[in-house]
Amino acid sequence: MDRLRPGVETCPCCGCRGKMRIHAYYGRSLVGISGDRPVKEDLCVCRLICPQCRHSTTHAILPDPIIPYRRHSLFFILRVLAEHAIRLRSVERICEVYGISVRTFYRWQRLFHDHRTEWQGLLSAAETDLKSSLLALVRKAPFSSFAAFFIRLTGFSLLQAHRNPAHSRRRSTEAADLFP
Repeated sequence: MDRLRPGVETCPCCGCRGKMRIHAYYGRSLVGISGDRPVKEDLCVCRLICPQCRHSTTHAILPDPIIPYRRHSLFFILRVLAEHAIRLRSVERICEVYGISVRTFYRWQRLFHDHRTEWQGLLSAAETDLKSSLLALVRKAPFSSFAAFFIRLTGFSLLQAHRNPAHSRRRSTEAADLFP
């Protein structure tokens, strides 16, 4: 967030570049991970507004570890899934250690599987199992570039449960640009 330069950001609604400005800030709690323990983190999130299109909403600038509309960080969820993928602990023990329900674990696992099929083409064809996909994802350098490409490709952040409304309207027109 320290490197955010609102004047160079692009409005997700009208596509205008270079006119975004800071509108406000808000606090947000996030469950992250430290060692093998969940930790609550308090963050300050910046909201931008586009004076060009005068869209009625502002746009939150979320760092990569934040999944929109989720209280657990991306890296927390990936850690939970990785522990199961490498058979470090049973599902029940993982849920007990990290304070999540079994239902939540399986929802995350299903969502990761669905999203993996979206970006599997970005990885080598040999990486088809969960463990290999998780390892390839964590080794992506830089992860921010992958995260931004995934959002442009799909309309949602990795492990976000639904598409962003503004992206759904633009998706059909941009698909040809992404895959000529």
